[in-house]
Amino acid sequence: MGIFGYVLLNLQGYEKFIYDDHMFLLCKLKIDSNLKNKNMKKVAISLFVFCAFLEIVSAQQSKKIKLNPVDIALDLPMGYKERTFIRGLAGFTNKIDQLVGSMILIEDSKTIVLTRFVKQDAPPLITSSTSDVIYSAKINSKFKLNGNYAIASTKVENNSVYELIVTDVGIAFLNENTIPYLEICQASKNVSPQTKKNTYYVRSAKLTTIYTKAFKKVEGATNVSGTVFSIGGEVYSSSDNFRVDYVVSVDIVSLDKLLSLHNCDQIISSEELKAREKAEKARQEAIKAEEEKKAKETELNAKIVEIELLKKEAQQTTELKEKLREAEEKERQLKMELEKAKKQSDELTLKAKNDEKNAQDKEKSIITFKNKDGKTLEIKSLEELSPEKLKELGFDVEILKESKK
Repeated sequence: MGIFGYVLLNLQGYEKFIYDDHMFLLCKLKIDSNLKNKNMKKVAISLFVFCAFLEIVSAQQSKKIKLNPVDIALDLPMGYKERTFIRGLAGFTNKIDQLVGSMILIEDSKTIVLTRFVKQDAPPLITSSTSDVIYSAKINSKFKLNGNYAIASTKVENNSVYELIVTDVGIAFLNENTIPYLEICQASKNVSPQTKKNTYYVRSAKLTTIYTKAFKKVEGATNVSGTVFSIGGEVYSSSDNFRVDYVVSVDIVSLDKLLSLHNCDQIISSEELKAREKAEKARQEAIKAEEEKKAKETELNAKIVEIELLKKEAQQTTELKEKLREAEEKERQLKMELEKAKKQSDELTLKAKNDEKNAQDKEKSIITFKNKDGKTLEIKSLEELSPEKLKELGFDVEILKESKK
């Protein structure tokens, strides 16, 4: 580093030191009030004026920027904190509609998706948004939910400040009248009360983006760039881009509570009655179709006999030939109608048999379980969740505890 000027003067108690390196100035002056030599006083005064001039020039070359202080937030909004965040459902960030309608089992830190109850003709409704910002603030290590899954496990260290932006981008949900309570009731007939309390039905799910940007504390006289702000007299800066993470929150209801709000016996009885009525109606339609088919067969046979007689007479008169032509045309039409009647009869008979079978097998269902090791287990209903089968899924049934609300 080159030195522009250097002067050292030590005259009977006077000390003058000037150091200037283009942008830096250090000036120190000590004056002895008892100095008698006037010439030395003049030299000291001249040097003092020169020093002051360098200080003015240096001050003009410096650029100062006033930073507006910002506040630090300590907590998230109550409405966001009251959401239900389950870390085990993070795999549904790209398909929250597939999460809605699921029946999940929660035991301590374990979360397993058992099965899904959604009507085929009424899938979850999905809405999306790109501007629903619900929270934006600067946070530090004192933030109450620092490192929590609600902010994508973002951990703010000491001497750092993070900018946090929370935005809802999508929601999937089921309307109340599209929830298949009949199937849920049938599958839950003999499930134990403890299992019902630990099993939950997902009615809706929200997808939220967590934008974070880390700012480091500026130490000493350091050149800074990017975004800069001050907090409590300390300066923080960052040239990083925002990082984006996704979290999923759900609206769930315990199976125990869900069933308590509906009379399963009445729902099942009503559905079974509807199935029997449907099967009876199909049976009557099949009988009617069979009778129509037989009538067409009888009419066709009579027409065939008539045609044979007319053929014999057609050899004698032209009029009989015309009648023969008309009879043959009628025969062709009757054959087409008979074929149609047979097809309709066969279809309705098959439909009646299927409806009757469905009415008899209405209570049967197959549910496939899959544990974390990939092992699968099929049962006909949740009532077959015996301790032995739960152990096959990796659960210790002897230490099951009721979740505290």
